Amino acid sequence: MPQLGYSRRSLALGREGLVASCHPLATLAGVEVLKAGGTAADAAVATNAVLGVTQSNNCGLGGDLFCLYYEAATRRVHFLNGAGRSGSRATIEEVRRRGLSGLPVLGPATVSVPGVVRAWAMLLERFGTRPLDRLLDPAIHYAERGFPITSILSQAIAEFAPGNADPEWHRVFRPSGRAPAPGDIFQQPDLARTLRDLAAEGPDLFYRGRVAETIAERMAQDGFLTTDDLGAHTGEWGDPISTTYRGFTVYETPPPTQGVTTLLALNMLEGVPLAKLPLHSVEHLHLMLEIVKLAYADRDRWIGDPAQAGVPLKGLLDKAYAAERRRQFDPRKALTYVPGQPEGDTTGFVIADGHGNVLSVIQSLFNAFGSGVVPPGTGLCLQNRGRHFSMDPTHPSGLAPRKRPFHTLMASITTRDDRPLMGFATMGGNGQAMFHVQVLTNVFDYGLDIQEAIERPRFLVGAFLPDDPADTIYLENRVPARVFSALRRRGHPLKPAPELFYRVGHAHGVTVREDRVLSGGADPRGDGMALGF
Repeated sequence: MPQLGYSRRSLALGREGLVASCHPLATLAGVEVLKAGGTAADAAVATNAVLGVTQSNNCGLGGDLFCLYYEAATRRVHFLNGAGRSGSRATIEEVRRRGLSGLPVLGPATVSVPGVVRAWAMLLERFGTRPLDRLLDPAIHYAERGFPITSILSQAIAEFAPGNADPEWHRVFRPSGRAPAPGDIFQQPDLARTLRDLAAEGPDLFYRGRVAETIAERMAQDGFLTTDDLGAHTGEWGDPISTTYRGFTVYETPPPTQGVTTLLALNMLEGVPLAKLPLHSVEHLHLMLEIVKLAYADRDRWIGDPAQAGVPLKGLLDKAYAAERRRQFDPRKALTYVPGQPEGDTTGFVIADGHGNVLSVIQSLFNAFGSGVVPPGTGLCLQNRGRHFSMDPTHPSGLAPRKRPFHTLMASITTRDDRPLMGFATMGGNGQAMFHVQVLTNVFDYGLDIQEAIERPRFLVGAFLPDDPADTIYLENRVPARVFSALRRRGHPLKPAPELFYRVGHAHGVTVREDRVLSGGADPRGDGMALGF
């Protein structure tokens, strides 16, 4: 197997601003906003809008958004919850009346209210300096005139097409009856029109206007959403959750996201001298795998919409609880863990501006192309976040009307002495929390720069292919063969993954030095780019 190597990409550097995102055109749009004097919030909307065009399999106007915003003026981290809720007709009884034993993976029944457009408006209202219409100009340009499609989006279209019956999706993404080939100019005229209308009319287009009416009409027969559900949507500002880790304060997005999973894992790791274990040694990887499994067991049991379910955050984040959970770790063999009893397809990008503000965003449709449903004439895919509801009415994420589903989405900001040190986000669905743990410890425990921390080999616990057992572990094959063998002897069901495995996330991060020099990293597993000035 290939040996570990240093970074394949150079570290991006800047002083006045830096954007790290999943597509070069989106990064460029954000940098141009910063260079014109815009804030991190302004740049975030421009960046995200372009990503919705160039990465329309992962994110877009039909999805949800969460973000953390470090405000330099107050030295405070803010949390924006831009997630939508289930429809007023979404009940377990209704699912069963339709003859289903559970929620499907695709289709109208998986669609919850798309919250991203309202979230953009809220972000700009509090921290922006530029109007929405100007910030949408680059996205409108690329949707209308087209852009050279990358192999990742081309392949995603080809792979998704056979399993999706929505005719409007095929008309938009396979205009000539096939997936556009890499390098083809991909135009999205319906999406361009929607973006133009959004620039002219503002967010109400999506919640009370033409797009809202089109979504509700498409949902009328097989979905759960109504015009009233769309019109009632709001996002919320709130406080992030955090823990201390080796002198740093790590902030994550709270429930209904899985951010607490990373914090619980860090609390458990803090009691171990991690840096004394060679990076990607047998001992290091065994510890990381077992701690992640412990944290995920708690995640699956306890996280739901805090507005409708009791989530024991205080207990989950208690250092004593972490020590109790850590005692279950066996350094000699892999174990299967149950939840403790505490008391009490996505895109991620990070932006830092010259004013000292740092913003970490995660925005998604969930699966590739979300629900696979494109409301006629809109050019956008609706998310399938609703598929994450449980059919168990006693579970914190049990299906119910106007309830936010559990979200794998999460974003992170780390501070030291109330000053920003790092912003981090990654796509990767279920694996995002474990990817956060791996990259953050690469920086905090092993002292790697953000680019190398992102590029180092990662693992993914969980089934990837349909015939995989649930406890399958994928590990990128840059790790030496002897490490694979030793981990298997300890009971880890490992499968070698490609050197740069798409499924272990496309991570992006920005670090800030005391002299305010910015460093950015972008993941070579995708099309991303970090660029500073």
